[in-house]
Amino acid sequence: MTSPTQPSGQPPRPPAPHRRTANLGGKSAAPPRGHTSPGSLKTLDENASEETANRRSTATSSTATASRSASTGGSMKTKELGHRRLRYRFMLVMAGVTVVVMALLGTAVSLRANTFLFSQKQHDGIELSKVAAFIVNAAGDRLDHLLKKAEGGAIPAEDLNRVVEDMQSHLRRAATWDNRKLSDILSISVSIPVQKYPFSRLNGPWYGEKEIAGADIIRTYSDVFVPKTGESFALSSESVAVSELVADKEGQGKVPIYRFKVPLDARFFGKGPGNTDDPQAWNSIPHLRLDIEITSINRALTNLTIAIVIIVVIATLLVVGVADWLARRVTRPLERLVVDMQIVAKGNLKHVTKPTSDDEIGVLALEFNRMTTQLNEAQGALVEQEKAEYELSIAREVQKQMLPLDSTTTPFPDGGTFYAFSRVPGWAVGAYYKGAKAVSGDYFDVFDLGNGLWGMCVADVSGKGIPGSMVMAVTRTIVRLVASKHLTRANETLKETNRLIAKQIKRGMFVTCYYAVLDERTGQLTYASAGHNPMVLYRAATKSYELASGKGIALGFNEGPIFDRTIEMNTTQLASGDGLVLYTDGFPEAMNDKSQEFGDERFYEAVVRHAQLENQLAIMNVVGEIAKHRGAAEQSDDLTILMATRA
Repeated sequence: MTSPTQPSGQPPRPPAPHRRTANLGGKSAAPPRGHTSPGSLKTLDENASEETANRRSTATSSTATASRSASTGGSMKTKELGHRRLRYRFMLVMAGVTVVVMALLGTAVSLRANTFLFSQKQHDGIELSKVAAFIVNAAGDRLDHLLKKAEGGAIPAEDLNRVVEDMQSHLRRAATWDNRKLSDILSISVSIPVQKYPFSRLNGPWYGEKEIAGADIIRTYSDVFVPKTGESFALSSESVAVSELVADKEGQGKVPIYRFKVPLDARFFGKGPGNTDDPQAWNSIPHLRLDIEITSINRALTNLTIAIVIIVVIATLLVVGVADWLARRVTRPLERLVVDMQIVAKGNLKHVTKPTSDDEIGVLALEFNRMTTQLNEAQGALVEQEKAEYELSIAREVQKQMLPLDSTTTPFPDGGTFYAFSRVPGWAVGAYYKGAKAVSGDYFDVFDLGNGLWGMCVADVSGKGIPGSMVMAVTRTIVRLVASKHLTRANETLKETNRLIAKQIKRGMFVTCYYAVLDERTGQLTYASAGHNPMVLYRAATKSYELASGKGIALGFNEGPIFDRTIEMNTTQLASGDGLVLYTDGFPEAMNDKSQEFGDERFYEAVVRHAQLENQLAIMNVVGEIAKHRGAAEQSDDLTILMATRA
């Protein structure tokens, strides 16, 4: 069988002591089960002291062994790894961060410079091509003027040559600086497909190297980024066409260039059959073509990349040097602190390290000194904790003996335990118990008073843990002792119990108790309540419930006069199918994760819904509704319920 407070994996409950009988007031009664005599308590105390001493010795030995092991392992590990590893890591991190930051910065600068330089080159090319087109259009205007002056005749060769020479001179001056080729302009040429005299004389290359093969177009631009405004400007094919290509120039080979094409004035040179929106149609449109080399830009970007790499390398070396200096300043105090830690690890908890700075390392040294002091204190606290745990195990064992031993126990899936009492003829009696702490303050009891009378009791001690367990044990013992003397006078049983408990209980503690005496033959129920939750009476005939709540204050508040005046006794009759339910406040006050209580009314209705079922199933269903309401919330109070149903 499993005890409700017996943890999984613990030794089973020791066998119950041999039951003895004594003649109390002419009635045969059994002494309370689990009752411990003063001699037994002394033996338990001596055993506890001996066990505590053994545990203290074991704990001290284990601590010393662990200290020696930690000292040896820590020393070997420190010697193996060396104190320089921290410094190297610090240097690597600093260098890595520097490289990444500088690389990102360099990449951003390079991309920005790339955009700026190429866009500026396109912008310059557009302006130059328009200036060159203006020069050619001006020459066309002069030829038109000479043609009109000749009145349909031929233009004198001297005038015609002067116009051509002036145009070529202006184009050359626009492409050079003082006749020195310092710009990136490779060539300027005019294409006039329409053979219209005398304008066709302006056709041909006028500056730069001759293109000896077709150009490979890489890209045609529909817009150009303007660095001055920081915006992109859409290009109109009727104004200028810009493309990037690789041209084969005489004497230079393959050259990357920007090519700019500007339509010429249709008044002089004709419009041509082509459309400027079609790149292939430019060959049939009179236009000026200007080629600009972009090799210098690529060379500038290459130089910029090299400069960025050099800067990154120099910055990395500087950071590594600074990081090494900083790391030495940081790790040197840490090395001294490691030595002090090794001394403490060998077991010298009184050793004190000396802080060498006011920074974080100094704070760490101060905290280390505080830690060693607390560690020394913690060793003593550990022994005291083990002593308290051992004492708690004794109290838990005492509590096991306080619960009814003459019942059949069945563990519930939720960790609680069901107790079935089969010794009450004509009645189905069962109880459920689950404590909220290791040692709780609830208890229930069902005991034989003789002559077909049965005492049934449910109580709730105000305290939990060991104090609550001890008060619970005393209350159970006293109730069993005095109940056989007063029999059906339930109020007298509680009066005498209160007088005995009030003298022993700690000030501020109290016990709420509901005590009932059942006559198994007649179904008569006599009951009294000492400040406890009302008893629920189920009526099978009407499938309803009644509350039996007698007057009375809790046990332990007053030694006699006030308690005796307030306590009252009541009697009721239970017919076939009727039942009674005694419980503690852990049921109606069960809370979910939203701090909402289950409630008294819901509890009463749950009892009515399941009271007609078999005893264990009825209790299991009521407990299940409580668990469903509580959900994932922690059980906040002990759960104790006792149900008796007449066949």
